[in-house]
Amino acid sequence: MLRRLAAFLLILLAAGPSFAQGQGQAPRPQPAQGQTQAQPPQVTIRNDGELTLRELYIARAGQGARGWGPDRFGDRAVPAGERFTLRLPQGFGCVVDIRLVFEDDAEEVRERVDVCRTREQVFARAAPVAPADRALAVENRSPRTIRTLFISGVEESDWGEDRLGADTIAPGAGLVVRYPDLGCLYDLRVVFDNDGAEERRRVDLCALERLVVAPGWTTADDLAAAHAAPAAPARGGEIAIVNRSGRVVFELFAFPDGAAERGRDRLGLDTLADGATLRIPAFQPPGCQGTIALTYSDGAREERAGIDLCATTELVIAPGWTGADPAPPHAAAASPGTVGIVNRSGRTVFQIYTHPDGAQSQGPDRLGADILRPGGSVRVPSARPPACATTLRIVYDSGEPEVRQGLDFCTLAEVVIEAGGVVARPPRFGAVVNAGTTPIVALHADAPGAPRGPDRLGDAVIGVGQSFTLTPPDSATCRYDLTAVFRDRRTARVAGADLCAGAEIRIAP
Repeated sequence: MLRRLAAFLLILLAAGPSFAQGQGQAPRPQPAQGQTQAQPPQVTIRNDGELTLRELYIARAGQGARGWGPDRFGDRAVPAGERFTLRLPQGFGCVVDIRLVFEDDAEEVRERVDVCRTREQVFARAAPVAPADRALAVENRSPRTIRTLFISGVEESDWGEDRLGADTIAPGAGLVVRYPDLGCLYDLRVVFDNDGAEERRRVDLCALERLVVAPGWTTADDLAAAHAAPAAPARGGEIAIVNRSGRVVFELFAFPDGAAERGRDRLGLDTLADGATLRIPAFQPPGCQGTIALTYSDGAREERAGIDLCATTELVIAPGWTGADPAPPHAAAASPGTVGIVNRSGRTVFQIYTHPDGAQSQGPDRLGADILRPGGSVRVPSARPPACATTLRIVYDSGEPEVRQGLDFCTLAEVVIEAGGVVARPPRFGAVVNAGTTPIVALHADAPGAPRGPDRLGDAVIGVGQSFTLTPPDSATCRYDLTAVFRDRRTARVAGADLCAGAEIRIAP
């Protein structure tokens, strides 16, 4: 009997699966060979601005206006410089509407975003920019030490802080002081070491190259005419000398070639810090050939002769300066009949194809056996009318392609591959590159010598290493003074930048 029972149990165990099917339980379906279940899409929100991202809403494309649904951040937020990755529900789809709310209650909505193609969405909103500091060179030609200096806006009710801080200015000495940018007109108060004080009201500091305090200072009719350097010459009559040497320049002389005397030090009591700019009057024909002689803070000297100081508008002092051209351009001129492609995506590009829109063949790989690393560039053939509309296809090292159609390769000077897209640059532009360590939150482009005008970035931010395409505000003018304001409130200035050359202009504090 026991043997029969054991045999019966063995038969039941062997027939288990077929027995279960016989009881109405269907077998679990198995995926076909090589087939995997589709994963739901995911999107990464990157905050490159200054303000915290407080709320995130995502709806199917076209549905956002009807109802955004829940806040996808939940009980958290995304501060500046951080990311948030969200996996969408199964079946949600790739094309979505996105709504973001910033900490200042401002909102940004993006409609019909394909998160399967562009997985990372970058948002950047700048905080309100406080008035940037300005600098003023003060020279003491009085017989007494200046102990305190106040520079106050004409609308302010008190003098504010002492701009000298712990410093003083001895007779014959000078000092560069900083003060808030509140326009051009200021009230000034100087206190000497004997507690005597002098005041001057409604002084136009935009018209002064330096402030000279001398006996009778408070009764001088015109500070700009009496004490400052000669008024800036007409446009085209001055030279911007930009220090990109990495060192401080202590002395700078400009004089005709072969002259017995070098003349006066163009810096006077000042120095020219790395990144700073000095403007000097241009020479007048026929004596145009001149020499620039420098002395650095470490005592090293450099001298360059044969510079056309009548025609040169900008002179950049850089490492190896004595072997550079008298007026080095920002970048090499573009080759005719080509379009530049610059990689600022942060990824390596393996292949680049360009062909007319709608063409059956994508043509040859423009990189050939090479690759295009981050920061690199390559030039590809331009197009000729009427076949100007061009398709650009990029393949990254991950195998992911990116395609942009409708690029006018007859007129474009440059195409920039950036994170999240491709930027086409017009024939006349300047590419402002952030060479600093913090994002640029404001950018001003003003006529040479003019007061600072509007911010050209708007709500945009130029991240570290990123570029911003800036076209000339006035189509008839190419040269501008650029002033960048960084997130840490430092500023940097490039004098006489050419916004028509289609070249990169690197800017850093």
